[in-house]
Amino acid sequence: MIGIEIILFEWLIVFLFNLIPVLMPPTWITLSIFYITNPQNIFLLVFIGVTASTVGRYALAKCSGVFFNKFGSKKKKEEMEFLAKKLSGKPIQKFVFTLIFALSPLPSNALFIAVGATKTRMREIIAGFFVGRTISYLFLVFTTQKVFSSLNTTIQGTATTWTIMIELIGVISIIAFFLFDWKKFLGKK
Repeated sequence: MIGIEIILFEWLIVFLFNLIPVLMPPTWITLSIFYITNPQNIFLLVFIGVTASTVGRYALAKCSGVFFNKFGSKKKKEEMEFLAKKLSGKPIQKFVFTLIFALSPLPSNALFIAVGATKTRMREIIAGFFVGRTISYLFLVFTTQKVFSSLNTTIQGTATTWTIMIELIGVISIIAFFLFDWKKFLGKK
């Protein structure tokens, strides 16, 4: 059983990592480390991670408008214009776009900075982000733990054919996830 102190600690760390827009590790890596170093219920951990990252990104969006106008580079402003166009559609389009974006390995800080900088209504964006990140975090944390466990077993010399298969499937899944052309998939020309 995991204590409330650990839950609060994990939530706070993930929240801060999502509030700070640069130089922070991806949430799924942070959750994977929590899961590997302190085994716990993966569904509770992912729920903690998704709620903390959603609240953190919401806060980032609210704070970003002022800072973005002062410090945003020309390249980032062009990215924000692209995202603003994608987010200016109907509510279902915003939800689906954000859901697909959240399923990708792309960092979401730019999305939420764009949302904050463009004053886009956030209800559908938050919902799409929550659903998409729940799915991707479950997949990535589970896969990372299995790969780590399989590698550990292999290093100790107790690997079985099943262990090696899990290891290979996990590595191939993660590589495929990151090599997929997400910009093309999301419609950027």
